[in-house]
Amino acid sequence: MSSTLHIQRKDHNGALATIDLEDWKKAVATIEDLRLADGDAQQINPRTHEIVSMPNRGGDVEIWRPDCEDWLRVFWYSPAGYISFPAPEPGVREELHRLSLARSLALKLDAKIYNDEGVETD
Repeated sequence: MSSTLHIQRKDHNGALATIDLEDWKKAVATIEDLRLADGDAQQINPRTHEIVSMPNRGGDVEIWRPDCEDWLRVFWYSPAGYISFPAPEPGVREELHRLSLARSLALKLDAKIYNDEGVETD
C-alpha cells in the first residue's frame, strides 16, 4: 500500500493536468476544518535529532484535530500542480476524516485521489 496519496487532475486523454495554486486555495477556503499553513514544515530527524525543513510553496494546508486540539500540516501543494498527503491507517477515525476531506477537495477541484503508482483510489 502507498504511504502517500495525491490529489491529481487528469485531462480527457488521461494525462496529468495541473491544479492551479489559486484554485487549490479557493477549495481549501470552503472547508471549515482546513486552513493554509504559515511558514515551512519542520520535523526532528529521529536518528540525528536535526531539524529538517520542507519549504511551504504557498499551498500547504493544516487540518484541525480535535483529539489533540491542534492544527497539523497534512496537505502539501507541489508546483507541479498536485497535492500530496499521507495515506490513512485503516480504521483510525482521525485519519479517515482526513481522507474524507481529501475526497471533498478532489471533488471541488474536478480531480481524483491516486496512490504513488498512479492508481485511482476509492
